[in-house]
Amino acid sequence: MPSPDPASRPLRHASPPLGLVSAIYAVWLTQALGGSGFSVPFGLLVAGVSIPAARLKLLPGWLVIFGIALAVCGELSWLNLLAPQFLPLVPLTRFPGFVWMIAVGVVLPTTRAGAKRQEAA
Repeated sequence: MPSPDPASRPLRHASPPLGLVSAIYAVWLTQALGGSGFSVPFGLLVAGVSIPAARLKLLPGWLVIFGIALAVCGELSWLNLLAPQFLPLVPLTRFPGFVWMIAVGVVLPTTRAGAKRQEAA
């Protein structure tokens, strides 16, 4: 029996090696969604609360500075996708950020009258 003509064979598409796909998924994608995927939006949240609260004098200065420092760490944490040296920025944003949120919840006035009383004092 003659060998089949190579032109009549169905085309096979080259697929990437499974090891490469799983490595990309395990390392890059999980870091993007779990590490920086949390820290970058959280940094935006912290900046979005700290800066207006500072302008309206709703929070003490130390809490505003702490919030802005957390926001900077959060925004720079995306660099861990490029270089692993920046990986400590993720937990440096996440865990002190929870403390910052609790402190803001305790200190932030609940009414406008409370804000005016705090401003007068």
